[in-house]
Formats: sequence, C-alpha cells, structure tokens
Amino acid sequence: MKITIIGSGKMGCAMALGLMRAQPAGLEGLTMTNRTGNPPATLKDLTDIRWTKDNREACRNADFIVLAVLPQQYEEVLSDVSAAAPDGACLLSIAPGYSVERLTSLTGGRFSVVRAMPNTPAMIGRGMIAVCENPAVPSRQFEEAVSILSVLGQTEIIQESQLNAVIGISGSAPAYLFVFLDALADAGVLGGLHRKQAVRMAVQTMLGAAELAKETALSPAELRDMVCSPAGTTIEAVAALEKNGLRSAVIEAARAAMEKADRMGKKR
Repeated sequence: MKITIIGSGKMGCAMALGLMRAQPAGLEGLTMTNRTGNPPATLKDLTDIRWTKDNREACRNADFIVLAVLPQQYEEVLSDVSAAAPDGACLLSIAPGYSVERLTSLTGGRFSVVRAMPNTPAMIGRGMIAVCENPAVPSRQFEEAVSILSVLGQTEIIQESQLNAVIGISGSAPAYLFVFLDALADAGVLGGLHRKQAVRMAVQTMLGAAELAKETALSPAELRDMVCSPAGTTIEAVAALEKNGLRSAVIEAARAAMEKADRMGKKR
C-alpha cells in the first residue's frame, strides 16, 4: 500500500505522524509533497517519508492519494493527480465544498473517491473523522481508506448528505469549545484564581466530562442531572445558562457552520 499525501499543512502532517506511529499493515511507502519539497520542522526527523515538490511524480505509483490542501488549491492539484496517478487509485478528500460527484467529474471517473471530514484534535490522534459511504468504491479499498483515516482518531461512517451536519457539530466544534474554555477561565479569574490555574482546571474538567460521557451509557441530560443537587449551586448555574441562551447559541452556531458549508458546496 503506497500512500501519497499532497500538502504538508496541519492535517497532512498529522496524518503523516499518525501513519508513521501506527505503521498499518501493508504500508509500503509514504510520499509527501509541498511547495519546497522539504519536510517542515514537525516531520524533519521522520526519515522514512519521501519528499518532493512534484505532485505528478508523487502520484505515479500511489494506491491512496490524500488531498490535504486548501479547497482553493483543489482544481490545480486534481489536474496533476489526473495526469499521473494510476487508474483505480483512491482519492481521500478532507476538504469541504467538493462533493464525491464533483471530484469524480474533475478526475474523469478514473479513481475511487472517499470523502471525509476530520477536526483539529486529529493533530494529536484524538480527532473525530466522519467518512462518507461511497458504493462506487470497492469494499476492501474503502476499508483500507478508513484504516488510513483512523490514525487521526475515531472514525464514523456517514452518508454524504449528512456531511454538513458533521461540519457543524464536529468539524467546526472545537472552536466553540475553545470559546467556552476561555470564558470558563475568565470566570475563574473573576473568582480569584490565577489565569494559568483557571485554564488548567477548566481544561481538565472538560476533558474529564468528555471521557465520562464516552465511557458511560448515560445521556448528556442524565450526566448533567448527576451534578445537579436539589437547590444546589450547579442547578443555579444551569438555570443561568438557560436564561442567557447558551443552548440556543450553540445550536445557532452549528446551524451557521452547516449553512456556510452548504453555500460552499453550491459554488463548486
């Protein structure tokens, strides 16, 4: 299994680090491209990666080609891929705005196309990666594509029609959580804690709550009720969150991201 990653931005580097760490069965070689043909600082010690600035040369013998570039670079990159990659290779797309149908059209239908949406915690192998089903991709090739993407974190198989919803609640959502963390740390400072102390406590609390939600079979509402004693401090705080529209604000934020993703797709 020969893999090429086009682009050495944050997500491309995260995938390379994950692949080198996991060493999935069948991996025969990893090639990466960027404008200079040289590794960025984060990957300079990984001598098993072959580097080039020539996308066409990098794609010639690839089984899987990861498009880890910005959406505005896609058409240029796809032109290079179409000119050099072998028929039947699998394209893994991780950008919004380009549907499977559009990617297939731009490459003349010569390749299998798997579309996915990771999020930034993929940089440390803790991402949530939604992978779109595509019946046109042979089942074994699709399973291998999911295995490659799984080095970034947890994978979830979805319908492509659900991808904008994923962008709203997973792809963009780390930013919402960072805003919440920042506000929670501000509250700690207001109460008398030092800033770094408040940030550490807020981060660990969010991490622990997320792990508790993951490890139990309880719903978020049930977990909330475990913290809310009758007439206690927590239910008072929850009432203040409801009064100030936190729930509505989160839903509207996710809706805005979904609608933006939909508009991006319609422009292509």
